[in-house]
Amino acid sequence: MQQRTKEELLAAYESPEVRSNILRLVMLSDFLGGCLITKDYKPRTHLNDQIKLTPYGNDTVQAFARKRIPVPEARAICFLEFSWLDLLVDPVATDVKKVQAAISEQIRDRAILFPFSFGRQLYDRAFREVDADERVLDTAATFELLKEMPQGVFQMHEFVSGPFGLLNSRELRFLAPSQGANLLHCSDPSCHRIHWVHLSTASEAPVNKHRSEAMRVLKKESETPSAWGSFVEEVFSDTVKPARDSVSETLIPLIGDCLTDEETRHLTVWLLDNTRGSLRETCASLNLQGSASNIVDGLNKAQLMQLCLTSSDRDLIQGIDTLVHQKVIEVPETEIRVPVINGGSTYGTFRMTAEIGRHGVRIDSERMHLAPLRLRSLIEQMYRLTDVADREELEWQLRETSGDTLEAQLENYLASSPPQVAVESLVLARKSNAVAACEILGLREGARESVDFIQLVLWKLGFDSPAGRDPHATFWRHHEQVESMARRGPGIPLSPSIENLRAAAANYFVELESLLDDAVAFTIWALTHDHVMDRRPFTYEPERQRLGSFQWLQESVRRKGDADLTYGDRNSLYSLCRSFQCLSSELQLIAANRDQYRRPETDFPDWVQQQTLQRFPFAHTVPFLDLTDDSRETVIKQLGEISRTLVSDKVYDARNNLLHGGKKDLDVGSLKVALSAIKNATQLIEDCGFARASFTQSSQRVDAYGRRVTTLQNPREVTLEMHTPSPFAWVGLPHIGEEVHIMTAACFSEPNNFLRFTSESQSPYTEMWAEYPKRRPRSQRVVQALEGVRGPTREQEVSGVPDAQNLN
Repeated sequence: MQQRTKEELLAAYESPEVRSNILRLVMLSDFLGGCLITKDYKPRTHLNDQIKLTPYGNDTVQAFARKRIPVPEARAICFLEFSWLDLLVDPVATDVKKVQAAISEQIRDRAILFPFSFGRQLYDRAFREVDADERVLDTAATFELLKEMPQGVFQMHEFVSGPFGLLNSRELRFLAPSQGANLLHCSDPSCHRIHWVHLSTASEAPVNKHRSEAMRVLKKESETPSAWGSFVEEVFSDTVKPARDSVSETLIPLIGDCLTDEETRHLTVWLLDNTRGSLRETCASLNLQGSASNIVDGLNKAQLMQLCLTSSDRDLIQGIDTLVHQKVIEVPETEIRVPVINGGSTYGTFRMTAEIGRHGVRIDSERMHLAPLRLRSLIEQMYRLTDVADREELEWQLRETSGDTLEAQLENYLASSPPQVAVESLVLARKSNAVAACEILGLREGARESVDFIQLVLWKLGFDSPAGRDPHATFWRHHEQVESMARRGPGIPLSPSIENLRAAAANYFVELESLLDDAVAFTIWALTHDHVMDRRPFTYEPERQRLGSFQWLQESVRRKGDADLTYGDRNSLYSLCRSFQCLSSELQLIAANRDQYRRPETDFPDWVQQQTLQRFPFAHTVPFLDLTDDSRETVIKQLGEISRTLVSDKVYDARNNLLHGGKKDLDVGSLKVALSAIKNATQLIEDCGFARASFTQSSQRVDAYGRRVTTLQNPREVTLEMHTPSPFAWVGLPHIGEEVHIMTAACFSEPNNFLRFTSESQSPYTEMWAEYPKRRPRSQRVVQALEGVRGPTREQEVSGVPDAQNLN
């Protein structure tokens, strides 16, 4: 038998139905090829009976038998190989559904196993039971690890594996089963890559033991098979269209790693009630009936996830979007949920990933910025350029934009207009556009009437906010109101009443206390916390770290014997006004005893001594000590100045007199002085970066030598330029493409290498990933030492964190 080319195979199997059967059977074969089995596993007669072989396949079984390979194993090997010089399995005579049912039965009764690698159940168990040095588990250790763990959830074509066996999905996705998982973190705190652990299937099982001999038989016919791989790849590409910009596979790790068990339960309930009975039909086939809450009650994460993945992408995304909008899935404003254990996976030609933010699900590319291209596509679909009326409408909208043709006008408009302006102008130009945008982007029901409709459209397209969120916007609004009222009264025509002034001032001083409280807690943590050794380096969690900062400050004032100051969960305005000076004094004391804070050599990353291109600037456990001399002096001086400004002008007295005194105690002059002092101190706090205002990327330029200059901007329109490649790319600082808090007073290397941080609000997602990553003590084994030789990838260096797996 001669080999055939891909073109000959495509001509021989041109029927769409036959091609579909071949692809589906290959996917089922891959499920068996990717499973884990014990040494006692034997091919089941029921499965073998469903596999119908071609004449070439039957001849091959006989050839295997002559090599003393038992017929059951020979037939199973033919299904696993599927083709050689010709098809071994008959795609017409073989009933796909019956093969699926036979494999499904083996999954349900755990004759074959798959690792459930989503969430942290298997990760936590591996931390307890697997030696930190292990990268390959033998068969006994593999099955001990997977004992009582749920069956792994994977999807090939329409087939979704999991505790229920193989279910059929309404969406085609391809996430192949794997004999391994991301399971372990090493002892190096500067390494944030989760390490892959290979799980072993029993090589002594008959089907595996005989497979090498079977391959020798096949290779005796021909060292290389016919072009079946290319043929299947062509059919796969035609079916899946991997170059599309909304890749289904991204939703699998999103549901697995980004939703808690309870949130996945809510999603399943929503799908049961809102998918026109399709998920209920699947559940009925599993004898799961009753109300949605009754169906999901008692199901584990793997079961819920498998049921969800039988739904279409559109239903899954709309379900998550709706639950986020209803705050059933609680996503704080600053939170971006990304897969954690499986965060390194990308899919399709564009290398797509998915994430959840306050506007719901977004699928985006790691390879290129798709948002501008998607915006163009959206406009071209809203305004059908082949329709005369639509062309005239768009020409009218773009009448002030230069260009010889409508297409040129559109190109120039999109190149010069901010995305928000373009969306507002063109999407809202007519009702039909907004309706079309909702349909094209798959927005949730009611999105068009939502007050954040434009932001939702921008989010789905892939655009980020052009400026960081302003945490002090409310404070400044109150400040302007109270300042205006103080200028106009009392005794001046149209002046505000004392009651109105006090009401406005009450809100104002609450915001001031909140601002000062957050700023000093953040600054203490930023300058004194050992970020390098933290599980989440340079990530501020106010709910967890605020109280620790004030306990640190209380211990400082206690040592100095200052009985007038107390710091803790509730802090007076007087204590807050003086807190910056207290911090300044303590930092001076720390600087005078800097040798006490020198980092142990064992805590330096291994790469420090291995190369000279990347530098490690944090030689002390207190980052303030590793700032430049000028920067340390500036920090101390400015902290002192903030307190001096607030205390010397008696801001707290002005507050007390205004809010608690009688009418005769109202001193508008003192209030004006206090307001001026507050304004000056607050601006100094913001200018130094002691506040958590965020910088976001506003522009970027790259020269022919690969030098990149990124311009960042904060809500006050303050701009900074950051240069890459950086000699500090491996120290764990957050990526400048994120929203980052930059402490501009804290420079650790001239001219513009500042301490920078991200914030993380407490949510079910952060609670789910609390105490992550988990690390064991440094290994003494040579094999572990060799693990670090590979170093970060190009993408990890660009991101600013070696092997980064950031939550935000």
